[in-house]
Amino acid sequence: MEGNDIRLMIGNIKFSARAVAVIKKNDKILFQKRKNDQNWALPGGAIGTMETGAEVVLRELAEETGETEAIVKRPLWFAEYFFTFNEKTQHQYILGYLVDIPDDSKLIHNSEFDGIEEGKNIIYKWIDIKNIKKSPIKPEFVKDKLLSIKKEYEFITENEIGY
Repeated sequence: MEGNDIRLMIGNIKFSARAVAVIKKNDKILFQKRKNDQNWALPGGAIGTMETGAEVVLRELAEETGETEAIVKRPLWFAEYFFTFNEKTQHQYILGYLVDIPDDSKLIHNSEFDGIEEGKNIIYKWIDIKNIKKSPIKPEFVKDKLLSIKKEYEFITENEIGY
């Protein structure tokens, strides 16, 4: 779906929309990162035009890990995130979803593993809840949100660049 991803340059600012999955099993949460990145992020990807956030997280999990039995339980948050990446100012909307995978999922039995999508070089890792605060995770707000998952939908703003 990459050609339809909601990513565009507006002046010198890159705007994008992303959906992410919060998958918690055995007091651990699944994260992903590119092999050359230092920070972990929740699994997910860019939202394509005419695609819902829930569809994105299910599609990305299937494409990148092979997990096709995931279920979106409910939306968690909408976040406005302002940051710099690769020397570019970024304005990103992030939709977060609580997602469940089967107890017998092959993903659960590997503490760290490579993604299966060709050319993406993404690795996955289960991070124990007690290590969330000290782990290199972006966006920063995710750490607190994962330690206390609220029952109500939240609106979040995080500005790392001081605009």
